[in-house]
Amino acid sequence: MLEELKIVRFKSIREMSLNFGAINLFIGGNGSGKSNILEAIGLVSACLGRGLSGPDIGSKGLRITPPELMKSSFKNDVLPKTLELTAKFSGEITYKSVLQSRVSDPLLRFFSEASYISDQRIFGRSNRGASATGVSHADRLDKGRGIWDQIKATYDIPADMDSAFSQFSRFVIYSPQTDFLRGRQSGRVDMPPIGLHGEGLSEAVSSFLSVWRRYSAKPLKDSSRETVEWQILQKCVQLVWLPGWASQFGAHRPPPNLTSRDVADVSKDIVYFVDRFMHAARNRLSVYDSSEGTLFLLFVAIILSHPDSPKIFALDNVDNALNPRLTRKLVEAIVGVVSMANADGASLGARQVFLTSHNPTALDAFDLFDEKHRVFVVRRNEKGHTTADRLCPSKGATREDWQRMMKGRNLSQIWLDGDIPGALGDL
Repeated sequence: MLEELKIVRFKSIREMSLNFGAINLFIGGNGSGKSNILEAIGLVSACLGRGLSGPDIGSKGLRITPPELMKSSFKNDVLPKTLELTAKFSGEITYKSVLQSRVSDPLLRFFSEASYISDQRIFGRSNRGASATGVSHADRLDKGRGIWDQIKATYDIPADMDSAFSQFSRFVIYSPQTDFLRGRQSGRVDMPPIGLHGEGLSEAVSSFLSVWRRYSAKPLKDSSRETVEWQILQKCVQLVWLPGWASQFGAHRPPPNLTSRDVADVSKDIVYFVDRFMHAARNRLSVYDSSEGTLFLLFVAIILSHPDSPKIFALDNVDNALNPRLTRKLVEAIVGVVSMANADGASLGARQVFLTSHNPTALDAFDLFDEKHRVFVVRRNEKGHTTADRLCPSKGATREDWQRMMKGRNLSQIWLDGDIPGALGDL
């Protein structure tokens, strides 16, 4: 799990250190820098993945920005030559990268890298050379790719570091878009089971249901029906029913006369929902004709519990297309799945999630007294620097103290009343 991240000179972030939990929510005004924080996390993952090319960064869900614009450039500051990212993972594992760019160079490149377990250096490189596990090999490294991705198959990297980096290198930022979810646009899936915007939804639904059926087909006397994996799958399937109208979903090849002409590829299966209120002869609604909120909930159900999903990911705008009640219910489900997956070591389920939201009810799913739950208020200070302050009770305060101070209001009401500084976008 990513426990801490220090960001220096990245976009609107001049310098910031954040300590994370298993479930992390960023709130604040538009343009405050919430997405920039997610992208800084994604950039660390890219450093531990294939590299820093435009396609590699884009496959993480980052905006493909000219490298020179990735470095912060505030008034009265000297234009920086580098940006820095230092990530600390569970098990006293640290990874630091310093990245550079030039106006004449279209690529972001590594200036230096280093990784440690406690104080022991495992690998690194700089202008003085490169080494891994004590072996020097400066001439054999591609300077456009991170070291770990190049050496992991051939060097004896400590198992804890290998596991942490392997898991985190699959991190992506999901931002589903209606046209992809509805099938009006098609695109490739860089990280199975589903594209960052909803590409490949029908294939993801088919494989998701295959996993669900495999668990549900086991005999009741089989204790595996009671495993945490089965509970996670059930909780995620229940998300799809939250709006109240659908009773079944799947993927099929519908008759041409019942398929919208706006669907991008009618030669493939498309997602359908059964409307429990409609006549049996016309109760299958295509993905194109279905509720946008239901599609978003189905998307989240898949990324939360599909066995091929990244264990660590971000979801930008968790309230996308949802009313306040459904936003709260969805975040409660995300919190529940992450908690179950971490507590029981399940093979299914997300282990760490980063969320952004503009809907106050998302806050009501969080317990500020639980160290696994972290809420950050993101804002721009008087110099325009992005800052992020953890929302938490005063040191030593009890739940009763908090309730008394907040006059019994829940977190969403406190936000709406303007009593969370910066949450409404004020400077």
